[in-house]
Amino acid sequence: MPDAKPAAAMAPRVTWITAGQADLTEPAQMPEGKVLRYGLGFPFQVAKGKAAVFCNLRLENVTVYDYEYGTDVILFDDLANISTEGAVPVSRNETHKDPQTGEDRIVVKYPVIGGFVPLGAKRADGTPHPHAGTGFGICQAISFPMNDKGEFSWKDKYIHRLESHQFSYDGEAFTGVKGTPQEGHTHPPIGDTGWRINAPGITNAVPDGDDLLQALHAVKGGVSASGLARWRRSEGVWRPVEFSPVTPQGESWAEPSVVRDGDGSLLFNARGVGEGRANLVKVWRSADAGATWELIIDSPRTRQEAPVSISRTADGTPYIGACLPAHGRETLCIWPLKADRTALGNAIVVRTARGEFGPPPGGSTWMVDHPSGAVVLLGDGKWHNVLAYRILQHAEFSGKEPARHSGCYLEEVFSSGPAIPPWRF
Repeated sequence: MPDAKPAAAMAPRVTWITAGQADLTEPAQMPEGKVLRYGLGFPFQVAKGKAAVFCNLRLENVTVYDYEYGTDVILFDDLANISTEGAVPVSRNETHKDPQTGEDRIVVKYPVIGGFVPLGAKRADGTPHPHAGTGFGICQAISFPMNDKGEFSWKDKYIHRLESHQFSYDGEAFTGVKGTPQEGHTHPPIGDTGWRINAPGITNAVPDGDDLLQALHAVKGGVSASGLARWRRSEGVWRPVEFSPVTPQGESWAEPSVVRDGDGSLLFNARGVGEGRANLVKVWRSADAGATWELIIDSPRTRQEAPVSISRTADGTPYIGACLPAHGRETLCIWPLKADRTALGNAIVVRTARGEFGPPPGGSTWMVDHPSGAVVLLGDGKWHNVLAYRILQHAEFSGKEPARHSGCYLEEVFSSGPAIPPWRF
C-alpha cells in the first residue's frame, strides 16, 4: 500500500493529457495471408524504470465482430519511444479437431489481463518483495466450430473458457507459461469460495502486501457479480484465493476496474448493461482491503453505453474514463472524482475522433474506447499515469481495411501534485 494522504489533500489536479498518433498498429511479424492490428492496451510495471502493456491483436478484413487473435506483451521505458520490435506473444488463437465430433474448431483468444510484481520491488519495510519479477494473466478463450473459410460465427454454438498464464521477467526476457486447465473445469475456481472466474476486468491488478488484487467477473451457482479477487503466490504459482462481490448479484455488471486512492482505500467501478444501467457511473469504496464495500458515487446519464474504467493520476487523483453520451464512441473523456469522493467533476476530453480525423474512410463511425490506466515508473526516474485506449473505425468489423488511425494509443495524464508511488523500489 502506498503512503496515504489525508482526505483534505485529495483534490483533482489533472492539468493536461497528451493526444498523439497510434503507438501500436501492426505487429513486427505478420502471419502469412493475414492482416492483424493492435487494439486494446492494459499497462503495468515490469521493473524499476520499465513498464509494459498487454496489447491484444485483432484479425482484419473479415466480416466477424470482435475477431481477436491473441495478446502481445510490449515493454517500454519511454512513452515517446514504444516499439513492436521484441514484442512477446503470450497468447494466440488455436485450431484443433474435436475428438468426439471430428469437427474443426477454432479457439479465439481475447485480451490477457492480470497482475505483476515488478522486478526489484520492495515491501513497505524495505525488504525485497518475495514475488518480484512474477505475475499472472487470464483471458477468455472461446471455442467455435470453424467454417470453410477458416473463420467462426457468433451465431454458432460456442464453448466459453478461461485461460490462465504465469509470467516472469528477469531483467532481460519476459516469459509466459500457459496453465493447464483442470479436468472438467472451463472456469478457474477461486479458492474454496464456490466462485469461478468468468472474465477478467478492464484494468490490471493493484498490490496489497505480498498479494495482488484484481477486478473481475465471477459466477457462483448460476448467479454472477463483478468484484475483487485476491491472488496469492505459493509454490511458484499465482492463484486466486478469495473473492469479494461488489456489484449487486444477479444484475448485469461487467468489465470491472479497481484503483487505490490516495488515502489507501480501494475504489471500484464496473460497466452496467441494460435496465437503466447502460449510461450510469457507479463507484464503490472499500477501506478494509475489499472485505466490505460502500457505494459512494451514483451518477446517471453520464456516459455512452460502452466500456468504462477507473484509474488515477500519478499524484493519486482518481478518475473515470468513458465515452461522452450522445457521441456514440467517438469522444473519449475522463471525469476526475471530486475531493470528497462523493461526485464526479467536469468531463475532460481525451480524444474527439471525428473532430480530429474527420469521418472514417469506411463511412461508418469511429470507436475510441476501452480506456485502461496505470501509474508506472519510466526510464526518466519519474512516475507517469499511462492511459491506454484503442481507436478503430466500426466498418472494420464489416471487413473494411484498417483506417490509418486504427491502433492502440498510450497517452499520459498529467497532474500537478507530488507522486504517490504504487510500488517501492
